[in-house]
Amino acid sequence: MKQRKLTPFDQGIVNLATEFSKIPDYENMMKDEDLKRLHTFIAVGMMGIQDAANMVVGSFIPAANKVVSNTRVQIQRSLFKEVLTGLDYDPNVIQHETIRLGYVFVFHKFEVVVNQLMEVMDGAIIEVPTPLKKYVKSNFDFNPTEWFRNNAMHVVNFISNCTKHQDGLCKLNNPAYRILVEFDQHSKDEKIIRSTQQFKADIKGLTEALGLLIHAITAIFLNRALETAAESLMEDTIDTLQKAQLESAKAIQESVVRLKISQYYR
Repeated sequence: MKQRKLTPFDQGIVNLATEFSKIPDYENMMKDEDLKRLHTFIAVGMMGIQDAANMVVGSFIPAANKVVSNTRVQIQRSLFKEVLTGLDYDPNVIQHETIRLGYVFVFHKFEVVVNQLMEVMDGAIIEVPTPLKKYVKSNFDFNPTEWFRNNAMHVVNFISNCTKHQDGLCKLNNPAYRILVEFDQHSKDEKIIRSTQQFKADIKGLTEALGLLIHAITAIFLNRALETAAESLMEDTIDTLQKAQLESAKAIQESVVRLKISQYYR
């Protein structure tokens, strides 16, 4: 029987499982219902983001296009055609608005997953030495919710914020947000217009960036687990070789964390 090719979503789950399998005594730990819930949370969260994007492309935008088409027909058939065509009105406005709202819809789903992820990870451990949100910042100077650190996330977040707070106008002046190159010359008095293809490409970039972010958080989660295990073992009498092996494992994992963060910061 021909082996079915993994979808990008499935491959992401497989990659995450590989990362988690590096946790000491992982197989026994995975008998724990909390850790199973963590896997489920990540899988369902990623699926929810993709489902939201598919809903925008498959339902919302076609419905908006139908409204645009019907409006054009009604204008052409209207007794007041000359008056209506003389007005400064573009039927495509509803399509542009729908796509912009699609960015808000998808990014909200995305934001919820990321904000809850570390809390779920902490909930999967019986004794949490340092909450993950605090640990990532204090140990690696890393803040997963600084969306502008990743270009793909920044694009979707930027358009979402302009839509929510500026009615689609490209005039956010938050100093924490560097203006994207593609919007550098965009008039602040004109609304952002994205095509369906641009939306699909932007969301694809967002989901790929989410995978990188989850890998970085997972690597940090593993680093904290190694530190906790090492501290526990150090309290017992261990020989010089075992101590060296622990220190080596910690050093390697720290390098992995910094690599994952650097891959995400792009």
